[in-house]
Amino acid sequence: MRRILLFAAASALFGSHGPRTAVRLCSFPAITLWAWERHEDLRRLDPSRYAVAYLAETIFIGDKVSTVARRQPLLVAPGAKLIAVVRIEAHSGHANLSDPGLPGIIAGIISAWGHDGRTAAVQVDFDATQSQRAFYGQMLRELRSRLPAQMPLSITALASWCAFDDWIGQLPVDEAVPMFFRMGPEHPPAQVSGWQYPIHEPFCRGVAGVSTDEAWPELSPGTRLYMFHPRPWNPIALNNLEHSLGL
Repeated sequence: MRRILLFAAASALFGSHGPRTAVRLCSFPAITLWAWERHEDLRRLDPSRYAVAYLAETIFIGDKVSTVARRQPLLVAPGAKLIAVVRIEAHSGHANLSDPGLPGIIAGIISAWGHDGRTAAVQVDFDATQSQRAFYGQMLRELRSRLPAQMPLSITALASWCAFDDWIGQLPVDEAVPMFFRMGPEHPPAQVSGWQYPIHEPFCRGVAGVSTDEAWPELSPGTRLYMFHPRPWNPIALNNLEHSLGL
């Protein structure tokens, strides 16, 4: 994997005002590994260097709401900061979001993870379409009110939300993680690391979601990284990652 490109000056990726400081996340390690729905053994990770954001549950919204909890084992080192990730699937044309009570129902499901003693933060993963944004915003407001006051609330974000849209600026979240991989046909994968993408939304500054199998964008010093790996993490992948980060 290509070595990350760091620059002394703030890069164009995050703009001239520098990263936004998320107070609730200040104590978290600079690197978080996403652990998706597969057997993950991360016991060798140093908890002072890495947090783990694991898929805890998937919520399916159609004519009714159904949930599927994580099925695969997750093994982590004692003391590791765990971020419970809840994925929402609500395919346009099939999901009925008209019920005014639905945001509260979904928020109630997700907030349960915030009251699990092992959870250090909650992250919501939802590729909301434009017509679903009002629902998503209301759900996040409900969720924030139900989480412990000091618990961080994170969301993943399409990169376009952070660059060209302005709808996430009022959301009650600590960070929005721009996803700089699997970006779709409008932005095919770059061949060389250091490509630029304009980030204007403060919630998205100072944090980035990247993958081990795609070239990374230009990143400013101090950027918190969420790392995706398309297969289960293993010693080789972790060693390659640490080499890329200069650890």
